[in-house]
Amino acid sequence: MRPIRISMINGLFHITTRCDNKNFYFQEEEDFRQYLNIVDRAREKYAFKLHAYCLTSNHVHLLISTPTENNLSKLMQYINGLYARNYNHRHKRTGHFWGERFYSTIIQSETHLLNTIFYIELNMTRNGVTRHPKEWKWSSYNQHTKGEGPIVIDFHELYLNLGGTMKQRKKKYINMMKERMVEKGLLSRQLHFTHGLIFGSESFINEIITKYTCHNYYKNRKSYSLDSNSSCLRKPST
Repeated sequence: MRPIRISMINGLFHITTRCDNKNFYFQEEEDFRQYLNIVDRAREKYAFKLHAYCLTSNHVHLLISTPTENNLSKLMQYINGLYARNYNHRHKRTGHFWGERFYSTIIQSETHLLNTIFYIELNMTRNGVTRHPKEWKWSSYNQHTKGEGPIVIDFHELYLNLGGTMKQRKKKYINMMKERMVEKGLLSRQLHFTHGLIFGSESFINEIITKYTCHNYYKNRKSYSLDSNSSCLRKPST
């Protein structure tokens, strides 16, 4: 059963999109670069903010917020539709590029944003492709730690609050990443990051359901506790 998607103005979403049948379609540098170019075009068109990302050979992670419009589905349809057409044209192919529809998890920014960013940027290290996230060009890690990368991201307020200068923020971010890799187990797969419907405190989960949906899919589901500050509402298959 597909989750009934909740979206909202000023929402924070961890987006996951997988290639059709998990095929490894992202292979050439231009494949990665074109996807980010289209994300940039979509950002101008739909006024969302891109806080973190990681592109892999067969799936994509984006962390975005929608500060002015409730347009999550529209902006993702634009990105994925335009990219599929672009890719098929460049590679002279036909057929589906993406698999199932994109997946979205609502994130509580105050307590879970940084850990979600770390988890996204550690993707290729967690999967054994790199020894360190700085080695993977197609993620936002080097933007957060060096101010460099193939696309400029929108630094979240919580990142900006890590220090009074960019040098201080970068240093704190690097140290926090090292700590989280061990303390939070972010080098192992954690389903609440990728299969959660809503990720945050118990009160945050209840507030989202009460304010933004009356569908029984959400109302009849129970969240489970991750630690003293974290809970997750998950889809039935996980």
